[in-house]
Amino acid sequence: MAGLPWAEHICFLDEAVIEKEIREVVAASVRSCEQHPAIFAYLIGNEIPSDIVRWLGPQRVGAFLKELYEMVKSLDPRALVSYANYPPTEYLDLDFLDFLAFNVYLHREHDFRRYLSRLQSLAENRPLVLTEFGIDSMREGTDGQAAILDWQVRAAFESGVAGATIFAWTDDWFTGGFQIENWAFGLVDRDRGIKPSYESVRKIYQGPVPPPVDNPPKISIVICAFNAERTMDDCLKSLRTLKYRTTR
Repeated sequence: MAGLPWAEHICFLDEAVIEKEIREVVAASVRSCEQHPAIFAYLIGNEIPSDIVRWLGPQRVGAFLKELYEMVKSLDPRALVSYANYPPTEYLDLDFLDFLAFNVYLHREHDFRRYLSRLQSLAENRPLVLTEFGIDSMREGTDGQAAILDWQVRAAFESGVAGATIFAWTDDWFTGGFQIENWAFGLVDRDRGIKPSYESVRKIYQGPVPPPVDNPPKISIVICAFNAERTMDDCLKSLRTLKYRTTR
C-alpha cells in the first residue's frame, strides 16, 4: 500500500492554491507508481488531525477526499484506494472508499477487540484493514512489546480483518526531517538487532492466518436437499475434509 503524502496538518481547504498543489502532488505520485506490479492500493491520506477536520467541517473534508479518490481511480483504475483514518475522526463519512483502513493503538486486549468489532460495523460490507498498530518498547519493555503484539495480531485476524500492518519495522525513524528518539516501536532496534517482538510476530505470520482458536465451539451442519441422491455422497465427503478455522 503506497501512502500519498500531502499537507494534511494545515487547513488545506482554506486556500485554493494549497488545494491545487495537493491535487498535483497526488497525481504525480500515482503516475510515478502507475501499473507497478507491487502496488496493491493507494492511501489518499493519513490521520488528518481531528481539530483540522472540525475546523474545516467533516463534509468538506470528506468531499475533498472523495475528489482525490476519483482522481486516483481515473489514473490507475486497477488499484484499490482508501484513506488511513483513526479513532478521533471515525465519524468521517467515507463510504466511497474501496476498503476501510484504520490506525489503532490500544494496549488492552478487551478494548482492542471491542473497537475492532465497532470498525467491522462501520465497514459494513467492505474489507477492514489495520494500516497501523504497534507498541513502544521503551515504555512497555521489549518483552512487554512482544507479548502485546502477540495478542494484537491474533485478535486482529480473529476479528476478521483483511490485513494488518505493524508499526514499525525499525526504531530508526524520521519525520519532518528529524530523527525520532523518544520512542521505539520497531520490531528491530536502530542497529537492526532483532527484538523479542520480531520472533513473536514472525511465528504468527508463518503459521495459519487467522491463528486457530483454543477450544473452538462445536457446530451442527444442516444440509437442505431435494432429490440429491446422486450428489449427496460427494457433498458429505467434502464436508468431512473441510478445514474451517473458526473465530471467537
